[in-house]
Amino acid sequence: MKPLEKLSAHRAGVLAAKWPVLRFVGLFAVVLAAFYGFSATPWFQHDLFPAYLRLNAQVSAAILRLLGEDAHATGISIASSRFGLEIKRGCDATEPCFLLIAAVLAFPAPWKSKFAPIMLGPTVLLLLNLLRIVSLYYAGVYWPGAFEFIHVDVWQTLFLCITMLLWIVWAWRVINHHRIKNTNEPQ
Repeated sequence: MKPLEKLSAHRAGVLAAKWPVLRFVGLFAVVLAAFYGFSATPWFQHDLFPAYLRLNAQVSAAILRLLGEDAHATGISIASSRFGLEIKRGCDATEPCFLLIAAVLAFPAPWKSKFAPIMLGPTVLLLLNLLRIVSLYYAGVYWPGAFEFIHVDVWQTLFLCITMLLWIVWAWRVINHHRIKNTNEPQ
C-alpha cells in the first residue's frame, strides 16, 4: 500500500471510530436548532410561552399560599406584602427540558427506551423549576442581598447539572441494559 493510501485508510478508520460521537453531536445540534426555531415563531413567543410563564406564576403563588404566604399572581408576577418577583425567559426550565430531550433523542438507543426520559425528565425539571421560584421568593424575603447570586449562579448551575445528571443516569442504564442483554444471549 502506498503512503497516501495508508493515510487515507487511516483517516477513514478514525472517522469510522468517531462516527457515533459525530452522529450524536450532529443530531443533538439539529434537535436544538429545531427547538430554537420553534421558540422563535410568533405563536410561541406571543401565545404559548407567555401563557406558560403565567401558569408558572399562578402555580408558584398557590404553593406559596399553601406555605402561609399572602402571595398572588398577576400575569408573570408573584407579589406579596413581603416580596415580589417576575418570571421571565430563562427562569422557566424550557431550555433545560429541550437540552435533555435533544440529548435523549440523539443518543443511539432503542426508541422504546427514550419514551420515559422524554416524558419524565421534563416533568422533573418543570417541578424543580417551581421549587426554584419558591426558593427565590424566600431568598428575596430573607436574604435579598444574595437574590441575584442564588438566581443566576446557584440555580442556573444546578439546573444544568441536574439536566446532565438525568441524561447521564438514563444513558448509563441504557448502556448497561444493552450490555447485560448481550451477555445473556446465546452466542
